[in-house]
Amino acid sequence: MLEKYASFCYDQIGSYILDSLDYFEDIRPHLSKANIQVSLPEYVSAMVLSSMFVSITTLTVLGSILMIGSGIAGLIYGMILSLISGTLTLVGFYIYPSIIIKSRASKIRDTLPFATMYLSTLAGTGTSLPKLFKVLSEVDEYGEVAKEAERISRDIETFNMDTNEALKNAAERTPSEDFKNLMWGMNHTLTSGGSLRSFLRERSDTLMNDYRRRVEEFSETLSLLVEMYITVVIVGSIIFTSMSLVMTTFSPNMSTGFIVRLQVLSIFIGLPMISGMFIVLVGGLAPGGIR
Repeated sequence: MLEKYASFCYDQIGSYILDSLDYFEDIRPHLSKANIQVSLPEYVSAMVLSSMFVSITTLTVLGSILMIGSGIAGLIYGMILSLISGTLTLVGFYIYPSIIIKSRASKIRDTLPFATMYLSTLAGTGTSLPKLFKVLSEVDEYGEVAKEAERISRDIETFNMDTNEALKNAAERTPSEDFKNLMWGMNHTLTSGGSLRSFLRERSDTLMNDYRRRVEEFSETLSLLVEMYITVVIVGSIIFTSMSLVMTTFSPNMSTGFIVRLQVLSIFIGLPMISGMFIVLVGGLAPGGIR
């Protein structure tokens, strides 16, 4: 979807932004690491055109609404909001690749121990290195690691790159330090004539130990979060209900209906919101293999 939209935007205003690409050159490596299949001119075109669209839409809609009651002052407010919304859109496009990079790095770190173990098993059967990445790219369970393997396989098979060069390119464009170290290690093993199977087995053991450590840390954190949840939701609900009853007893002027409405809001809105925030927090902290 983003690729088609960026291509459309480039067709509309691409010729006008080519001279300004130097100001956005720092986005180029982020697009590669985020695996966003869009060229820099197309992405900048989408950024600028989206900002213009949001800004004009905000000015047209909010400016018209605000002018009804405030006249010129409303138009000025609409222009200010238009400028803010356009700027926020630009900033959103600018930081979007960085957000994707962090997300991909986390996913690669969580699945890399299992993918490396799989590569070690394949290497033990005498499978060639290009074939290793070809097979790995077809295993959807490895997610972002499979995508990285697919790009390596493409470099070797489609672009006829040397295996060492393909590994170097993969190390430079990946968002994950673990995957980067794995690629450099494999490249060094091939160059020095070492055993690829032994290297992958040792690296998979190292990565798996790190994964176990993170799972243990998460279990300790989860225990703390569960205690906090019980304290806030369960105990807090009991205390709030008891306090509201006490307040109605000692404050005759306080409406019983108001207390009831407050309790209903707390139970049917407050508690689900807190529970939802807890679920999101736990999901974000959990290693990928146990989400």
